[in-house]
Amino acid sequence: MIRLLRWIRRHLGLVAELAAYGFWLLIDLVLTVEAGSFATIGAAVAVPLVVLLRRGPGARLVSTAVIAICLSITISLFSTAQVAVLFGIPGPVSRIAFTEQLALAVLVITVLHRCPLRPALGLSAAAAVAIVGSPIMRMTETAASTFGVLSALGWGGAVAIGLVLREIDTRRRAAVEDIRSAERMELARELHDVVAHHVTGIVVAAQAAAVVARTSPDDVDRALAAIETAGTDALTAMRRMVGVLRGQDAEGARSPGAELAEVRTLVHRFDPDARLVRLTADPGLEHAVLPPGVAATGYRVVQEALTNVRRHAPHVATVEVDIRIREEALLVSVRNDGVPPAPVSGRVGGGFGLVGMGERVAALDGTFTAGPTGPGMWQVSVWLPLRGAR
Repeated sequence: MIRLLRWIRRHLGLVAELAAYGFWLLIDLVLTVEAGSFATIGAAVAVPLVVLLRRGPGARLVSTAVIAICLSITISLFSTAQVAVLFGIPGPVSRIAFTEQLALAVLVITVLHRCPLRPALGLSAAAAVAIVGSPIMRMTETAASTFGVLSALGWGGAVAIGLVLREIDTRRRAAVEDIRSAERMELARELHDVVAHHVTGIVVAAQAAAVVARTSPDDVDRALAAIETAGTDALTAMRRMVGVLRGQDAEGARSPGAELAEVRTLVHRFDPDARLVRLTADPGLEHAVLPPGVAATGYRVVQEALTNVRRHAPHVATVEVDIRIREEALLVSVRNDGVPPAPVSGRVGGGFGLVGMGERVAALDGTFTAGPTGPGMWQVSVWLPLRGAR
């Protein structure tokens, strides 16, 4: 029973769609038996089944939409009064199928929501022919005029819903991109500090080499090696940061900022009475020498996760913060039992702040995940490699 409830929760949209089809199919069955137009059942079953195929793995929405619309139009053409006369049946052989109309409306909403604009508009126009044309071709003139208007209104409502959903997605993608751009601009402001830090080291090493060359010529090679190492470090740091500014997800770094030693202070500010948050860390981790980009990013991930707990989980009972070093990587996780925020995407969940965190983690060649781990549980996890980070 619990597994069934979890499945329903994960597939709530599918369950709602199946329930709507079942309700209207029952109405179609009752009306079909009363009117004797059993050909309607074919449309009421076949078209929704085709529309449901769009949910299958690897299904192509455009192809599914074309098949469903063509099937509906074919049934309407077969059900015209001319075909009825050809077979010696007075009047149209069918009537409008409410389940079919609902399935086509769902298809219009999905197409306008997810497809590129040009195919979406073309398929929506073809769906208008199928939806509005079905009562005209399948029913008597008196009924066709009434149901034709209702079908047109239904198609218009589906178009409006699809366009609204498309606009919401467009604005959300733009907001996510703005967050990423803001994160890169912050890194750009810090680029000067990184350059100054490393170039200063190179200048000092060069000055030391000049002194060594005069006083101890045998140690010149060691001094030159120090200059080479400082120059390589500077190029690596700048290359990573410029990579983020150019939008390369796999490169970029974070200049020195908050360190892991400040995590306890951060946790204390969040939970002064120590009733909610439990911090677990390796012994001595607070004093470990970590690459500045890794240490700062680990701190910021904890900060953002606790901020999201405060904003989105007001009734949280426990928060677990775990920071460890395993196999030359920093592992950070923050788990809580509150209500999680809505996901942004498959890779990064939560609010826009987590999008920025995902950008920072990707810049250090790490992995970032955020999402539910069980009933009522939400976890943010980060894996940051220590080797090669600066």
